[in-house]
Amino acid sequence: MTAATATILLDPSLLAGLVESRRWRRIGRVRSRRFRPGPGWWALLQADVRRLRRHPSAVLIWAALIGVQYAAALALPGLAGAAQVVFAYLAANRLTGGLRSVSRSPGLRRALGGSDNLLRGIHVVVPAVGAGVWWLLTLPTVDPGPAWLAPTLALGVVAAAFRAGTRPPIDYGGATVNTPFGMIPVDLMRQGSRGPALLAVLVLVQLFLG
Repeated sequence: MTAATATILLDPSLLAGLVESRRWRRIGRVRSRRFRPGPGWWALLQADVRRLRRHPSAVLIWAALIGVQYAAALALPGLAGAAQVVFAYLAANRLTGGLRSVSRSPGLRRALGGSDNLLRGIHVVVPAVGAGVWWLLTLPTVDPGPAWLAPTLALGVVAAAFRAGTRPPIDYGGATVNTPFGMIPVDLMRQGSRGPALLAVLVLVQLFLG
């Protein structure tokens, strides 16, 4: 039922929230460990890293996508560059759990303290490092192209994952357009395209310049 509702309303966070709550129920208890001493941002960064240990499927999918990229390069070498951009985004997006949590919970941000930009900046470190390592490990699968292209695309992937991770909750009161195919919720589609729209631009850049 939740999956159907998420599909109809174009809001995958409904399904993601249910999956997340069930996952934490399965975990049940965790062992409390002290953080290494340091400033507040250092403690938050450690907490985000530990989140990966309590959510190992994110790292497993991140690693599995490396193999998928190599397989795609062998099967469709002409599209290896575009596949690298898409899979890098998916890999980085799996590491944005902390970023999504602080971005979608004003109460959590107030409890943690500090500015919104600071909290989001701290929680983008893990997906940024993950995307960078993933990109380096898959460089042998693509033609190098211009020297500036690879770092530009890698930074663009991080930006796309950041935009998707910081998307606010869906607002269903936006504008719709009446077309021959029915009512199109353009504002809803605009909100849902935050992140994927930038990814599409990166894919086009890679296809034309790679």
